Amino acid sequence: MPVSSILLNPYWEQSEWMEILSRELPELSIQLWPKIEDPESVEYAVFWIHDTDDLRTYPNLRAILAVTAGVEQFVEGDYPDVPIVRMADPTMAGEMASFVAHWVVHFHRGLDRYLDQQAQKVWKTIRTPPPGDFPVGVLGFGAIGSRVGRTMAKMGYPVHAWTRTGGAEAEVTYHQGASGLQNLVSSCAAVVNVLPKTPDTTGLIDYRLFSRFRPDAVYISIGRGATTVEADLVAALDDGLLSAAVLDVTTQEPLPDHSALWNHPRVRLTPHISGFTRASTAAPLVAANIQRIRLGEKPFPIFNPRRNY
Repeated sequence: MPVSSILLNPYWEQSEWMEILSRELPELSIQLWPKIEDPESVEYAVFWIHDTDDLRTYPNLRAILAVTAGVEQFVEGDYPDVPIVRMADPTMAGEMASFVAHWVVHFHRGLDRYLDQQAQKVWKTIRTPPPGDFPVGVLGFGAIGSRVGRTMAKMGYPVHAWTRTGGAEAEVTYHQGASGLQNLVSSCAAVVNVLPKTPDTTGLIDYRLFSRFRPDAVYISIGRGATTVEADLVAALDDGLLSAAVLDVTTQEPLPDHSALWNHPRVRLTPHISGFTRASTAAPLVAANIQRIRLGEKPFPIFNPRRNY
């Protein structure tokens, strides 16, 4: 009986992915793309981005399993009609939550101003409010956003969440719809964007919305860069509509040399590093979902094309 196989095309840590999947699924063979010797044996495709025409050359493909949290490639691509399983790695979510916590504390405790004082050789205490008076808003409250919210709540920060469906966590104040979004940004000292890129979220964070921010607020974006109108962010910062921005994601990556974000004094940039996909934690999750499919069970979480995430 022919041996079923996995098409493997991770964007890094190839040997680690090979080793872990081979150990977890010894009954399957692993074919590292582009060296696919037996296309008919391929039942599972594991990748970040892959050519859709190539995927149609595998007649027995049963499922696609993503190796990263982002799913915009599936929103925009014409993929075979098989289940697409998203990556929901708690370890990566924890890294992203700690990234957010770092920057919230940085601005809440005035560490940005202490850096300025150090450059001027000034020794002066800055009184800052307690965490309970520094509400944090999270836009998008899925696996990553909710982890961010729980982390901030444990640190004593009031948490607000903007979601499509609401929620039931007692320590969170939920907001929905356009009015809910405006209410959240107008009441929070830190606004954390964890939104995916979809037709509904692209360009959502614009000058009109920034005009509802608190002037002392910091904007932290770790979701997808296309959700923020970057020219509007620069204008809003220049006009004093908010105090600072931290961008781990941008519309174009790498950020072009001509972007005004590079040299803006109130913008902090990091190159999409708030959370990493690591084979050591992600590959076992992929293997577990493949095993579920083989046993006739449903893998999770499944990409929903109607919601675009």
